[in-house]
Amino acid sequence: MRTGKTPQQQKAFDEFRRIEKLQQAGQRELALEGSKALVNKQTTWPYAHYSLATSLANLGRFEEARRAIRKAISIKDTIGAFHAKLGEILHRLDDIEGARKSFDRAIEIDPADAGYKTSKAWALRLSGHSDEAMGILDALYEEGCRDHRTIRIYANLLGSLGQTERAIEVLEPLANEDHPDKLVLGAHWYVLARLYDTLGRYDDAYSAATRGAELNEKEYDSKAREWLQEKRFEAWSAETMPELARSRINSDKPVFIMGMPRSGTTLIEQIIGAHPNAYGAGELINIFNAVRELVTPIDESQSISGMASELKPATLDRTARRILRDMEKQAPSGAKPDRICDKLLLNFQHLGFIEQLFPHARVIICKRHPLDTFISSYLLDFEGRNAHAYTDRPEWFAHFYALHLKYIEHFKGICSLPIIEVQYEQVVEDQRNETERLLAFLDLEFDEACMRFHEHKRSVNTASSDQVRQKMYTSAMRRFEHYEAHLGPVREALAQHGVELE
Repeated sequence: MRTGKTPQQQKAFDEFRRIEKLQQAGQRELALEGSKALVNKQTTWPYAHYSLATSLANLGRFEEARRAIRKAISIKDTIGAFHAKLGEILHRLDDIEGARKSFDRAIEIDPADAGYKTSKAWALRLSGHSDEAMGILDALYEEGCRDHRTIRIYANLLGSLGQTERAIEVLEPLANEDHPDKLVLGAHWYVLARLYDTLGRYDDAYSAATRGAELNEKEYDSKAREWLQEKRFEAWSAETMPELARSRINSDKPVFIMGMPRSGTTLIEQIIGAHPNAYGAGELINIFNAVRELVTPIDESQSISGMASELKPATLDRTARRILRDMEKQAPSGAKPDRICDKLLLNFQHLGFIEQLFPHARVIICKRHPLDTFISSYLLDFEGRNAHAYTDRPEWFAHFYALHLKYIEHFKGICSLPIIEVQYEQVVEDQRNETERLLAFLDLEFDEACMRFHEHKRSVNTASSDQVRQKMYTSAMRRFEHYEAHLGPVREALAQHGVELE
C-alpha cells in the first residue's frame, strides 16, 4: 500500500496504521470507532473499508464484516489482503467453499505470499480438511519457508495427525530463536507443550507452558474481578430481578452453553449441533458487546445497577432482535433450526442480563474436575491481550475458578431461565443417557446423529477442533494425574478458596 502523495492521503494512511495498532493490542471497540470514522472521511478508499471489516471481524460481527470487505473489493479487486480477509470471514460464517475461493484469489494475485497459503491451510484444517491443509504446508516447508506463523501451524497439524516427533523437530529451532516479538515465541512454546504432552513428556510439557506464560506477560487483577462480581450481584439480585425490564422477544431458539475453558463446552455444542433441528454457532460475542453497550459504566456518574434497572423494554427488544438475527445468520443457508447455540465461555457472568434480553432462552453450564480444567487450560495458549489470563498461573486460576462457582450459584438462585448442569465426565462415561437428557431439556426429539457428533461437518474455531472430530474417548479424564508433581500450588490455592477437588 502506497502512503499517498497529498497531505490528506498521508493523514488517512497514518490513521489506518493507528487503527491497526489498536486492533493488534486488542482494543477492539476503539479500533471500530476509528474504522467507522475513517470510512466516513474516506468513502472511496478501499483500505478504509478493509480496516472496518477487520475491526468488525475482531468483534465477532461477521455479517457486517463481510459487507465491509466486499465493499473494499468492489473498489479495488487486485489486493490479495482483501480476498484473504474475506476468506477468513467466510470461514467463520461456515462458508467453506466461499472461503476457499477467496484464499485462492488472494494466492492468484500474489503467489509468492506464504501468508495467504498458510491462512487457507489453517481454515481448511479447522474445517476438517486436514489432508489438503497438510499438502499446502508440506509444500511451503519444502520450498524453504520458515515463517514463524506458518511453521507453528504446520507443527500443530503434524501433531494432530500423529507426526508428533516431526512436529517438535520443525518447531523447536524457531522457539529457541531470539525473536523481537515475545508473543510469537510464547505461541511456539504452547504448541510444544501440547506436543510434549502427546508424547508423555509431562515435565517438559508443563515447563513449556510455563515458558509460554512468562513470554506472554499477561496480567490478572483479582481485586478488580471481585469488585466487578459484587457490583453485578447487586445489579441482578433476588430483590432486583423481579423489577427489571425484559424484552418482548419470545423466541426460544437461543441456547447459551457456558463454563470454564476446557470444561466440555465445544463437545456439548457439537452433540447438539449434530441434531437436524439445531445449530452450533460457536463462540459469539454478541452478549459481550451488548454488555459493553448497555450495562458497562463509562464514568463515575453511572453504575451497573443503575444501568440495568433503567433499561427499557424497547431497548432490550432492539438488542435482542439484533442478536437473534446475527445468530440465525450463522446457520447454513436455507436452514431454520429450532435451537441455536452460543458457547461463549464466560457468559455465566451475565446470566441476569441474558434473562433480560431472552426470557425464553435455555442455559447449559458445563463442569469438569477442577484439576483437569486447570491442566488442560494451563497447557493452552489463549490468544489475545490478557485473554483468559487467569489460566497462566495456578493462584490466578484458583481465584477465578472460585469466582466462577459463585457466579453460577448466584444466578441459579435468582434467574427464572431453565438451567441444566452437565458434567464432562458423565457425558464421556454415559454418552447416550446424557445426550437424551440434553435433548429433552431442549425439547428436541432424540436423534442418533447426536451420538455420531464427530461425523458432523462444520468449522470449529476453538482449541477443541481436533477432539470433537473423534469418537468419545476417556483418556482426557483425570489427565491431571500425569502432572501431579506440579500441582501442589494449584491444589493449595483451590483449597484456600474453598473449592472441593473430589
